[in-house]
Amino acid sequence: MNASMSTTSPVYFLPWNMRDQLPQFIYDQSLLSQFSKKQMIALKIHFGERGGNGHVKPASIKPIIKHLLKQKTRPFLTDTNTIYSGPRKDALGHLYVAAQHGYSLNRVQVPIIIADGLTGNDYISVDINKPHIASAMIGAGIAHSPAMIAISHFKGHVLGGFGGAIKNLGMGCASRQGKFQMHSNTPPNVHAANCSHCNQCISHCAHQALSFTEDLITLDRAACVGCGECVSHCPSDALSLLWSEDAMRVQEKYCEYAFAAIQNKTTFYFNFLNHITENCDCRGLKETPLCPDIGILASPDPVAIDQACFDMVCNQHGDIFKQVHPHTNPAHQLDYARQIGLGQCNYNLIPWSPK
Repeated sequence: MNASMSTTSPVYFLPWNMRDQLPQFIYDQSLLSQFSKKQMIALKIHFGERGGNGHVKPASIKPIIKHLLKQKTRPFLTDTNTIYSGPRKDALGHLYVAAQHGYSLNRVQVPIIIADGLTGNDYISVDINKPHIASAMIGAGIAHSPAMIAISHFKGHVLGGFGGAIKNLGMGCASRQGKFQMHSNTPPNVHAANCSHCNQCISHCAHQALSFTEDLITLDRAACVGCGECVSHCPSDALSLLWSEDAMRVQEKYCEYAFAAIQNKTTFYFNFLNHITENCDCRGLKETPLCPDIGILASPDPVAIDQACFDMVCNQHGDIFKQVHPHTNPAHQLDYARQIGLGQCNYNLIPWSPK
């Protein structure tokens, strides 16, 4: 854990109507002074899904990038591929979407690297031996980086109640196989009519659970262990995830993945509390915000910053996440993250004002 081990963790707050002061906010609080010259830093962000409008915009993070470049560090923007079928399921489509949303080298002045490779299968196994996850499959580009700054859009989520820094770390740093591990523990669905007979699923199945029968792809469900390798390698959507895990268990799994993602790293966190929507940015929807914009929070502790965001929203606008996702308990992820040592829920909120 990189956060302070004191009784509370600092969480710095910049009101949204002062967002143009983000460069001075970073400078005055020495927020990024822990990163060293020539150090590679993974800036973990969600580039947004095609058709959506809720993601953090490039203009919002330029002050962070400019500050890091001035310190002569080596930052790069990164995310991992999706397990669901869509343009971001491989690096080519992912980079196209990023560019369409303004994330390109000429605009943000830093490279963009899809951390789990071309098809989402490039990962490093990180041993953590937690209750659900013994070894987490973290995108190699993130796993190899000695430092990371998670830049998260705080919003609603159907399984987490809300999604912030913890989910950005946990689900967002996992390879496609890792995402499968968090979402499902059952064999995939088979859509034989979509099969292109490329043989990728069969060659990557370690349990001989897939074969061709009368020219149709078939699955031996008794032999399948639900690892997700076939889903992540299939280029034609002939195999798809069966969303079998309940919300509480998924929350616990992505907390454990978040723990794996930050091992042996210098880390820091920014949460953007603006355009707070009902759903995750992965939905690719143009949604109306649930409440007015609040501000930007920063902290060395991923649990404390999410707790502070959750408290701010609830204190100012009521528990809007419970209203839109009544069957989830958003506080569970915070408590579980604290239990496994990811961070602490106690925080000291430090508002900023110009000197």
